[in-house]
Amino acid sequence: MLSSVRQTSRRAALPESERSDFFRRQVDEAVTVAPLANFAIMAGISSVLVFVIPPEQHLIRWVGAVAILLVFLNSTHAWVSLRQKRAQRSVRRDYIGLMFEVVVLGVLDVVLFALLFSETATDDVILIATMAGLMGAGTINFYTLRSASLTWIYIHGVGLFIIFLFHTKPYLPVLMLQLVIYTFALTIGALYLSASFKRRWLAEMQAESERQTVALLLDGFEGGSRDWLWEVDAAGRFTHTSPRFAEVTGLAVGELQDRTFDQMLDQLAITSSAEGRKAVDLLVDKFERRVPFGDLVVSVRVDGVCRWWSLSAKPRIREDGEMLGWRGVGSDITEWYVREQDILRQAETDALTGLPNRRAFGQALEQAIADRDEGQVHVAILDLDNFKSVNDTLGHPVGDGLLLAVTERLCAVADSDVCARMGGDEFGFIARMPEGQSERGAFERYLDVLHDPFFVDGNRIEVRATIGFATNPNDSADVDELVMLADLALYEAKSTGRNRVGRFSPALRARASERATAQQELARGIAADQFELHYQPQVDAVTGRVVAFEALIRWNHPVRGQLGPRQFIGVAEETGMIIPLGARALALACTAAANWPDGIAVTVNVSSVQLVSTGFLATVVDVLRTTGLEPHLLQVEITETGVVDDRAVADLHRLRELGVTVALDDFGTGYSSFATLQRLPIDVLKIDRVFIVDCADQPMAVVQSVVELAGTLGMKSLAEGVETAVQLRRVQAARCQLVQGFYISKPLDAANLEEYFAATKTESGSHIHPFVRFP
Repeated sequence: MLSSVRQTSRRAALPESERSDFFRRQVDEAVTVAPLANFAIMAGISSVLVFVIPPEQHLIRWVGAVAILLVFLNSTHAWVSLRQKRAQRSVRRDYIGLMFEVVVLGVLDVVLFALLFSETATDDVILIATMAGLMGAGTINFYTLRSASLTWIYIHGVGLFIIFLFHTKPYLPVLMLQLVIYTFALTIGALYLSASFKRRWLAEMQAESERQTVALLLDGFEGGSRDWLWEVDAAGRFTHTSPRFAEVTGLAVGELQDRTFDQMLDQLAITSSAEGRKAVDLLVDKFERRVPFGDLVVSVRVDGVCRWWSLSAKPRIREDGEMLGWRGVGSDITEWYVREQDILRQAETDALTGLPNRRAFGQALEQAIADRDEGQVHVAILDLDNFKSVNDTLGHPVGDGLLLAVTERLCAVADSDVCARMGGDEFGFIARMPEGQSERGAFERYLDVLHDPFFVDGNRIEVRATIGFATNPNDSADVDELVMLADLALYEAKSTGRNRVGRFSPALRARASERATAQQELARGIAADQFELHYQPQVDAVTGRVVAFEALIRWNHPVRGQLGPRQFIGVAEETGMIIPLGARALALACTAAANWPDGIAVTVNVSSVQLVSTGFLATVVDVLRTTGLEPHLLQVEITETGVVDDRAVADLHRLRELGVTVALDDFGTGYSSFATLQRLPIDVLKIDRVFIVDCADQPMAVVQSVVELAGTLGMKSLAEGVETAVQLRRVQAARCQLVQGFYISKPLDAANLEEYFAATKTESGSHIHPFVRFP
């Protein structure tokens, strides 16, 4: 056990620089308790001097009294010296004085015991008990100083042992053994108490060192960064105000100490902005519920300048639930916040026009609906008509310049409306109007401002647009649904004439639902092979010879019966299902044509979606190889809008090289140009039926011009939609080469097609359609 105490002492050995501090602490502790401890010891000795020593022993009494007085004076002097400044007192002198007390009192105890033990044998028990008590009391009193404690023990132990040796009383051997054991026990106790004091002192020193380190770190933290610490009591009054905290608030330390946390925020005008008021509400909620919060951003004004702070804090609550206050950290994040807001603004701003983008438009619409007290909120979507042709013909730089010019005009008449770019050539508007105000009139001004032509990089460009809008709360209260309904209104307005304002109605939602249903049914129809082809003949306008048949697709719907292409082609193109559907129609047409009489071709309509798909050319080549149809007996019929893609044009040229012919449908109604005709490998120009139905001179003059243009470019002309003999005569008079229409024949299914072949077959083996020919 003694060895373990010594090992503990060795492990706790102090560096040279700390020994003096530890020695001072040992002396201070011992000197502090010495006066009271010595008073008790001296009281015990004095009682022995007075009551035990015989009256005739005056010398012993006087010597003992003088020794006690000297010890008392020395203890008092040492105790008083503790009140002096550290530089004005000598620890070494205090230590010597303390050791003087120990030696003097110890020797005095032993001398008195020797004198009394030899003469008053009848009081042995009292004397031995008194000495045992004094030995134990002194050991405890001087435990901080191991040298003083052990000196006290061994003066008494050795002295008593010697005294016992010079006496022959029968019980002394046993008493001497007990004295040795007692002395050994006190030694162990003194060493343990001294080591325990040393460990406690080391722990205190380490805690103090850590506290100082933390204080230094905090000082450096507050002095070398933009962060600071703050602490308030339960009443909200500041209990920690550092210079750094005072600096960021623009107040003096004394001013902060006189204010509460709420008063400081009020003085910094935290409620002067919407963000600040929202932050105050959050702070009040956290304080009332006593829950921690972190990175709460607040806006304040310091010396008239707006700053942004981030606050974090935790409540200080005792174990019994009493609220002590709050402690937290603050940080000035102005630079970061401004940069972050700039990034967010960029994320919500259209890069080309600088208008809010679709995301910001949704947020603005949500806020407008939330702030609506009375009146209505209207959501409008504007789409530029045929803007894609500007990019395709004049280039994207001109298209971007046109969008900038359009943005400038729209913003000029927007007034209080929110104007945003939704993407591409679409713009969105949010307008608040009182009940009864004309919505169409409000949105028509956006169409009117676009009527004047635009001039971009030397190009004169005519722009028209179409608008669709929906209303809150009448149509919907949901942001996303409102935009969707406005899109439905836009789609409807485009399909019924363009350059107009369309309003959402419940009927549009029903049609949209029908369209979605049609999309699902279309997918099932393709999978179930519910489609077939009907064929309409194309004949020579002079001889009546059957040249080709146009394949027209029909859907044998299991519930609605047979449906024409107008009822499902639009849905097929929008969903991309036109690609497998078109491939199936091509295969059916080529399979049928391979079994027709020699020289009769088949014309297959090709959607613009098919043309721009990557597998179109490979599909045509594969169908020709599989069916065995000669390439010159296949004609693909396209529209101008489907051949603006360079790859599509290249695919058409490759088909032309294989022998496949190309027909251009609806010529004269789109944006036809000589450049387009020269760019495309066209074999046949199909004149739109709108010029054929009206037999007035002006439309027929257009037909005559198209026929002459086709002849000049080495193309054939075909008049479609010929329904009467008069129309046929006018077309023949215009020298159109091919005709097609109900007057010749309606589209024929497979069975009727066989009958048509039989009815038109002549003795020469060719097929001639019988109709009256005019010179």
